[in-house]
Amino acid sequence: MNKISVKNIFFATSVLVSLSFAWMVAPAFADVSSTAVTSGSTAHSQGTKASEQYENEGRAGGPIYDYGKGIQIGPAHFIPSIGYDYAWLDNVFYDERGTKSDYVNRLNTDITGELPLGGGQHLISMSYVTSTEWFERFSSQDHTDQTVGAGIKLNYVPFSLNVEDHFQRTVDRSGTEFTARIPRDENTSHGLLEIPFSQFFLETEVFDLNEDYRNPDQITFTHNDLGIFQRAGIDISGNNQFLVEYGYKNIDYSGTPERNATANQFALGLRGNLTERVTYQIWGGAQYRIYDLDSLPDFNGFIMRGAFQYAISDTSHVALKLDRTPQESTFDNQSFYVRNRAEIDWRQQIAERIFFNTRESLDYNEYSRITVFNSIKQQTRRDYTWQAGAGLEYQLPNNLTSLTLDYRFNGRVSNLDGSLGYDAQEITAGIRTSF
Repeated sequence: MNKISVKNIFFATSVLVSLSFAWMVAPAFADVSSTAVTSGSTAHSQGTKASEQYENEGRAGGPIYDYGKGIQIGPAHFIPSIGYDYAWLDNVFYDERGTKSDYVNRLNTDITGELPLGGGQHLISMSYVTSTEWFERFSSQDHTDQTVGAGIKLNYVPFSLNVEDHFQRTVDRSGTEFTARIPRDENTSHGLLEIPFSQFFLETEVFDLNEDYRNPDQITFTHNDLGIFQRAGIDISGNNQFLVEYGYKNIDYSGTPERNATANQFALGLRGNLTERVTYQIWGGAQYRIYDLDSLPDFNGFIMRGAFQYAISDTSHVALKLDRTPQESTFDNQSFYVRNRAEIDWRQQIAERIFFNTRESLDYNEYSRITVFNSIKQQTRRDYTWQAGAGLEYQLPNNLTSLTLDYRFNGRVSNLDGSLGYDAQEITAGIRTSF
């Protein structure tokens, strides 16, 4: 796609321009003051400024690398892992009726190479991940997913920059709309530039997703999604920050340009520490997404995202995430659906080497316009999807190998009758070794 190559050039140019700016203004804020620590995956920020943590954990040009991991060869560190799972699935194809069960063998491998520079101040990394499944009855479902990644982290006093790229070839189910496996290639690029001043800071974040569907009947969904987010923030107390965010998105479908869209969004956010063990961030605002084809519904509405984490101990935690965002749709020529999601993740150490893990999520999805499905009356599609699971992990005395036993239950119910609902259960026993 020609437009994608132009966007990739724009992505690289934006990072270089921002980097040049950071170097030019460095003398003005080389002295980092004592301010707040923030973190969390919702805004992907490592934290712009801090007092003790900022100076001791790499936020002010200090070391960020944790030495002693993996296998060291010269200056590089390699962290390999391998895992095997044996699973029973009661609904292989996510059917609403006439479900089919099977036993599955899974082999997961992962190797990460890391090269710390400047005494651990900067980091170059590469990774290769594979996930292979062999089905005992339904060999048509056998597959191997592969992911290749690379990244660089630069950590100076005047700024920090994190750039990473991942390419994945997969047949895994894509999102909550699909019940069949979808062969596709996904390339995800992400960059985050953080520039701290005194009580004020700037963040520039860029996402670029290129999704190529490999089946001819699904190639119409091949698209590129570019997002650029500019944030400005100020410290409002020793442990909390207030931020303003502007985001721009460009959605480009190479084969169906009438589905192209641009979006502008505005949000306000708070993030920081409620206590020494509780961190949070909460964002609320509005997005205005306009599609090129006038007959496609636009989205003009409320968006939000939030994350709360309680560190029960050094080895146990509870995390809650919330979000409301429009998602591109592949159903019945819809342009989008609005996803409302709540997710909780809990890891608890219950004995010296035994851990309890559980993760639950609930989505409510409302589609963009009225549809006719299986000749039933016209109505707007509304779905509930969920995933619940729990498991135990036992770490062997060598601290390299873990034994796991997990149960997972997921499903979907829809107000539209016929082949849209399903539920599926999975029981898995596994072993994993990491160096």
